[in-house]
Formats: sequence, structure tokens, C-alpha cells
Amino acid sequence: MQQHKETLENGLFFQIGTEKLIELTLATFGLYGLWWNYQNWRQIQRHEPHIQPLLRTLLSVVYQYDLFQRVHQQCQHDKETPRWKPARVYFLYLLFTLIPLWLLVSNHPWGALVFMLTLLPNLLVNQAINLIHDKRMHFYAQNTELNGIDWAIIVIGLVIWLTLLILAVS
Repeated sequence: MQQHKETLENGLFFQIGTEKLIELTLATFGLYGLWWNYQNWRQIQRHEPHIQPLLRTLLSVVYQYDLFQRVHQQCQHDKETPRWKPARVYFLYLLFTLIPLWLLVSNHPWGALVFMLTLLPNLLVNQAINLIHDKRMHFYAQNTELNGIDWAIIVIGLVIWLTLLILAVS
């Protein structure tokens, strides 16, 4: 989960490989998306000290559009064309965040699982971040390999997934 020192110093956003983002998000039932948000805001804070990463993560429903817009603008600045618009991706993020909250409040068991759908808009943005870093930093650690903590998270997630599957079947 740790970024390489060069990527941390020179990167504009949090660098993580696409597959690793998918694996960790699914293993944590979508909670890794919050970590991804926090790390992106922390990276932005390195250039803009007034930003509060924890606050922006906890209020991601409000601030996520700003993150998406920053990534989109940086892509355009680097003469890349992302295949998504910040407003549309933010709308998906809102849906996949607010619907699960409503389901959880109404004691519906699918609420926690539907929250994992926030992976979809985050994935589009993460691919754009990887594109930005590919263009700006030619030789950098791409944060694609799983370390010990990542493997532990995946194993624990698999155990929970299997437990839920067994309980659902029985």
C-alpha cells in the first residue's frame, strides 16, 4: 500500500495499479476506495498545504467531484483525453455511495455489497491518473505488486467472502 519515494515526491496523485485497486477494493467490500480517496488528497496536499485529506475523505460525497475534476484537468493539460467527464463520473459515485447508505439505514443486507460499486468511477479516474504518471514520470515504481499487508487484506477478505457465501447458501 506504500508508494515508492520517487512517485510520492514527483507524482501529482496517488499511484496504484489497476488490478491492485480492483483486488483490494473487492477484498475490503469497497472500503479501500476510501483509502484511495485519502491517499489522493494527501498527495494533493503536498502541493496545496491548505487541503485537509481526512476531512475531504470523510465528506467524499461533497469533495469527490473536485478530485475527479482535478484529474480530468490535469489530463487535458498533459494533452491526454480521458474517456469520461467529471460530472458523469461524480453522478455515478453519488449513486453508488448514497444508495448503499440508504440500504444500510433501512436494514437491507445488500447495502454493504452495493457500496463496492464505487470502484467503477474510481477505476476510470485511477486509469487517468496512471496515464498522467506514465507521461510525466517515465521510470517510476507503479505500485502494482502486492506486499505482505495487501496479501493479508486479500486473505481476510476472501475468508469473509467465503463465510458470507456459506451463510447465504445454508
